[in-house]
Amino acid sequence: MSSAQGNEDASSATRLGRILLVDDQAQNRDMLGRRLERRGYDVVLRETAIGIEDAIEELNIELVLLDWMMPERSGLDALQGIRQRFDAEHVPVIVVTALDDGDIVSKALEGGANDYITKPIDLRVLTARVKAQLDRRQAVLELDAIRASLERTVQERTQDLVSANETLSAEIGEREAAEARAQSLARHDPLTGLANRRHFLEELDRRIALVGGEENAFALMFVDLDRFKPINDVHGHAIGDQLLQVIGTRLQACIRDDSFSARLGGDEFAVLLEGPGGREAVAAAARRILHELSAPILVNGLKLTVGASIGISLCPEDGHDAAELLQRGDAAMLRAKEDRGAYKFFDSSIDEELKSKAALEAELRTAIPNGDIVPYFQPVVHCDTGELAGFEVLARWPHRERGMISPVDFIPVAEDAGLVDAMFWALLAQACRKALDAPGEFILAVNISPSQVRDQWFPEKVLRTLRETGFPAQRLEIEVTESAMIGDVARAKSSLMSLKNQGVRIALDDFGTGYSSLFLLRELPIDKLKIDRSFVARITTDRENATIVGALVGLGKALGLKVTAEGVEDEETAAALRAMGCELAQGYLYGAATEFPQYAVQKLRVAV
Repeated sequence: MSSAQGNEDASSATRLGRILLVDDQAQNRDMLGRRLERRGYDVVLRETAIGIEDAIEELNIELVLLDWMMPERSGLDALQGIRQRFDAEHVPVIVVTALDDGDIVSKALEGGANDYITKPIDLRVLTARVKAQLDRRQAVLELDAIRASLERTVQERTQDLVSANETLSAEIGEREAAEARAQSLARHDPLTGLANRRHFLEELDRRIALVGGEENAFALMFVDLDRFKPINDVHGHAIGDQLLQVIGTRLQACIRDDSFSARLGGDEFAVLLEGPGGREAVAAAARRILHELSAPILVNGLKLTVGASIGISLCPEDGHDAAELLQRGDAAMLRAKEDRGAYKFFDSSIDEELKSKAALEAELRTAIPNGDIVPYFQPVVHCDTGELAGFEVLARWPHRERGMISPVDFIPVAEDAGLVDAMFWALLAQACRKALDAPGEFILAVNISPSQVRDQWFPEKVLRTLRETGFPAQRLEIEVTESAMIGDVARAKSSLMSLKNQGVRIALDDFGTGYSSLFLLRELPIDKLKIDRSFVARITTDRENATIVGALVGLGKALGLKVTAEGVEDEETAAALRAMGCELAQGYLYGAATEFPQYAVQKLRVAV
């Protein structure tokens, strides 16, 4: 993803289109940027609307996603500035607003916006609108080129009227053909020849309008490939594209003529299935599609097997509008993904799951600013003495009515809703204040997310929190996983070095589970290694695991790094770690996480 400064080469080749995403909220900006990139777009990120007119020109921006509410320059002012230099046909602007307010929408459209979308953003709706605007822009560019060519031709042939007329007729024919091609490209996926998302949504709306009771009922199938990404990553995009072409051909071949198939983007396809026969006929069609897509595919001498999962929503049984059918079909597909190579109809259990998730998200949006998500403290001890070395901060939600809600339940919801960043800052401030009230000069360790590693303002935000709470930087330890840094090690290094220069310690979490751990040890300012519990748990029963842990401990010592073993559950494991020379350990042997660090200190003293 391009940086906020726009340092990426403006002449570099784009994919589906180059988008300028302007949002002052780093979490929203990074999450939306990553998801758009996964859909095939080249995304340039900016946190302010200041100077975006120059950025559009310098970076060859094709579409702007503009947040309406920004502190330094409003969305309206930025929109007006854009329209003074660029027309709506050549640089479309989609306004993003958190308020579904008619006055805001009216001002945006009057100011020259091509479209708008409200938060929270439905990614499928957003990508459909982005695709529609980019397709429309491309058609305009093609027509501009044709018009320019026609004008030059007419000027060159004015001396010979007969020749000019003949040439003009030919050019008009080419223009009509080009316009027809442009219309076709705007409605079809160029790789597979199937309908694109825009055309699919138009067809979906058309068929919904025809439904009367059970008459003209149809099924919507979401088809998501199961193993496409690893194949694409290993063998390259050229092989991946050929694979998608074969998938598109097979999908089209195994449905009836009255059905409608489309590629929605990436490895996602959809089918609108007409027909009598009810659920059993739909199920038979789903089984036929799964069978065809699971058969091996030969590409450039490679025998590849993909497979798919299918989610099904029925109209009118499961919904009477596009948004409802799409949401429920997608939910059923995610349920099918759990079994891989399966199909699932939307049912009441999935509906209840969606409602439960929505309700939990709504409560989270209130719980985080209210301080209801609280830090718990798990002790980290010295292996040789059992004395306290510090705590790892863990998020907990003691719900007033439902009791303790597991992080397994609310953390994924927070991630999907873009609430992780807000939750982190609330937890960090609470944890620092509580730690100051506890006895001892222990270390406080907190985990950070991938988006925070890539946020250029993250170090300053951490230091501001430390100043506000009075917690010493030398007692704070930032834990970062290898996976969080893959893709932009340079930015991670800059961010972490800024913190280290202020006294903050840096730990590499889950060490040994990735593919570039040694590379990261060389590139990043690491103070500590944390050996993943998957290795530690079996060191007394698995010689290979014991050898690995011993090697990791030795590596840490050789590099002058502290080493913590996670997941220590029994004294036998602790003794083995002491024999290896491991310095620190954490796990239930030393106590579960508690709400107040002083409680853990007292319990640990009693145990020792």
